[in-house]
Amino acid sequence: METTTAGQSISPATKDLMHECTETQQLTLLPQAHTYKSLRIVLIKPSQYDDDGYVIRFWKAVLPSNTLSVLQGLTEDIKRRRVFGDITIQVDTFDEVAEKVPVKQIVKWDRHPSTKLVVCLVGVQTPQFPRALEMGKEFRKYGIDVMMGGFHTSGTINMLGDQGPDIQELYRESIVVVSGEVEGHWEGILADVLNGQLKPLYSFAQNLKDLVNIDNAPLPIISRKTMKHFARPNFGTVETSRGCPFSCSFCTIINVQGRMMRERSPDAIAELIRRNYTEHRIDFYFFTDDNFARKKWWRETFEAIIRLREEEIKISFMMQVDLARKPQDFVRLAAEAGCTQVFVGMESVNPDNIKVQGKGQNKVEEYKAIIGEWHDAGVAVHVAYIIGMPFDTKAQVALDMQYLVDEIQPDQASFFMLTPLPGSQDHKEMQEHGEWMDPDLNKRDSFHATTAHPRMTTEEWTAAYQEAWQAFYSKENMAKILSRWQHTPRTYWNLLNVYLWYKNAALIEKQHPMVAGFFRLKDRLTRRPGCSVDPLPVHLWKRTKEVYRLFVAWARFLKEMEEVWLQSRPRPERERRVLDEVQRIQGEIWQTLKVAEWQKAYNDAKVALPSKARALLDPFEELSSKMLLSRRDLNVFLKKWGSLQIKIQTLHRGWAWGDGPAKKWLEQLYALHRDARQSMKVREWQEVYSGFRGRLPSRLDLLYARFDALSNRIVCSRQDLNACWARTRAHLGEMRIWHLHLSALAVACFKEVFLTTAFARSLFASIRQKGKNTTAST
Repeated sequence: METTTAGQSISPATKDLMHECTETQQLTLLPQAHTYKSLRIVLIKPSQYDDDGYVIRFWKAVLPSNTLSVLQGLTEDIKRRRVFGDITIQVDTFDEVAEKVPVKQIVKWDRHPSTKLVVCLVGVQTPQFPRALEMGKEFRKYGIDVMMGGFHTSGTINMLGDQGPDIQELYRESIVVVSGEVEGHWEGILADVLNGQLKPLYSFAQNLKDLVNIDNAPLPIISRKTMKHFARPNFGTVETSRGCPFSCSFCTIINVQGRMMRERSPDAIAELIRRNYTEHRIDFYFFTDDNFARKKWWRETFEAIIRLREEEIKISFMMQVDLARKPQDFVRLAAEAGCTQVFVGMESVNPDNIKVQGKGQNKVEEYKAIIGEWHDAGVAVHVAYIIGMPFDTKAQVALDMQYLVDEIQPDQASFFMLTPLPGSQDHKEMQEHGEWMDPDLNKRDSFHATTAHPRMTTEEWTAAYQEAWQAFYSKENMAKILSRWQHTPRTYWNLLNVYLWYKNAALIEKQHPMVAGFFRLKDRLTRRPGCSVDPLPVHLWKRTKEVYRLFVAWARFLKEMEEVWLQSRPRPERERRVLDEVQRIQGEIWQTLKVAEWQKAYNDAKVALPSKARALLDPFEELSSKMLLSRRDLNVFLKKWGSLQIKIQTLHRGWAWGDGPAKKWLEQLYALHRDARQSMKVREWQEVYSGFRGRLPSRLDLLYARFDALSNRIVCSRQDLNACWARTRAHLGEMRIWHLHLSALAVACFKEVFLTTAFARSLFASIRQKGKNTTAST
């Protein structure tokens, strides 16, 4: 009996039919194959079902599938070498997250007697298996050959053998199972397609120490048609190596691609980048290697990309690395090669969690220094973080998030719920011990609770996961992160665009960003078996309500991101220096006049003061946040601030409400004001403000700026606008229309439109600048 890498068995019957390819085969086409004039290969990357049974699909997706490109490259290589003689080969690619798969059209393609058609469901991960299975059944109804491969089938067979119910169901449906990598074997499988001799199982990963060499394997080819369905057609994904030397227990990579690093040659990577840049204008990559830092040829790969940049092929990229110490020059060369972001598997800030998951290369005490090293090189850091590790509790996760945000300070985070995926050691051990796992594979997507947690209920675990997203992508944290990158506009705008994508996906669309896109689409007729199909009017009514709620959520989100941008936006160096001077002198004035103390005392006194006194003094609270930009502004402010003493003195003398706490507060306010006036340096301040003439930004640019007396700094915010709209809603809700100030509403409307326009203009300008850079380089 044949055994897998993990010692699990494959049945003798299957072994007899299994197509093992360890050496290059001499391909022989039978007479039946020569009845075909063409071979049409349909490559489909399936999506998954949502919790309501609808296929997850978006108007525009974000992350392209590397598997589709790899298989198209292998197929085009076979075509170029004319392996099948005069039989023409045509490839069609579909990524179901981004486009509807035209099942009926594909069935029609199969009706041509001179065409042999095969459907390949590729890159299938565990949560996509139920959808892939149903799609495969649909094609099998029409007698079309169907194959399925990806991490689910590969991981399952490598660790558990082929006797599991999911693999057995594929056999029953006559869907061909592919396990492992097909470089060097693809033409043999396609020959079996033409000969009508497909086997139930093709397994190429029985020995993880003797996997295919990808050094000079055919290069991936991008489908221009498929990329039209993505938000950024200039975004490519490619793997420069496979495997990972570490042994994390939750990982499937090491049990499918092995722990020995295998790499494409640096020259091949350079050729791929040059070709994609010339043909498709691809200028940004996600290198999907599980661990770029452990490549043998990392230096040569970076140097090859640097040489391309010298040729004006200035691509940028993000890559996955570990949190262990990097080889010398790794970070520096990565930045020189165009790395703008690294994706690191942090997983947890709790050392006990790290230890139990076998991730000994992670040292929590080194996180901050390692991230700081990347930041010093101008590279943003994106961390993967797992919620639901054995030592997690709901309260502890919240504390860990605070520590992550305040101390570790990564720039981006992706959160996952600990999930036992077939192909991982965790899954194998749980199965052997008979531990409960949710049998619905559709939920094994790392954002559903699929096991029993030792310290949290399912509800607590789910809440901790959702609150982690909310904490990291809070308005305050996004503004703080972006403020760190004000001096690096490229990184600033990259991160802001990512925040638009991530927060929309995780907190509005309610999908994980790595499988999500923009604007969810729902096909009424394509639902998971067991879910009823709604009548058209019912479906339209439901979708109308969903889209309405979505647009309301987007409007609120846009306003939130405007606030983040206002607080953190990059400014030219000259403008920053001038505003720093303004902030310094106004801070000095505010300290001299004790404005912060006055404001704090007044806030404490409000409860005790009668309404008439508050009405008299409230305007001065607004005055304390006013920006002073000129000598005239200073003089007007000092005049109004001086009149405050007179009003307080008048109130104090005419006090008719006894000797209670209100009078004591009033005496304190008066004393603060009196003492402050004795230290005023009006002439000196006026001279400083005279020197600002002609150097300041326009007042429109500072329309949303105010001075925060408590922190003594300039703050740009839409806080005043939010307060205006809140008052307006309150007045309308209570039908107090006579309290509305039309002039104030007109000003608020103008500021709202101006702000939205300015934000959109800046955002699109950053996108256009990228396009110009690409065009200029070309």
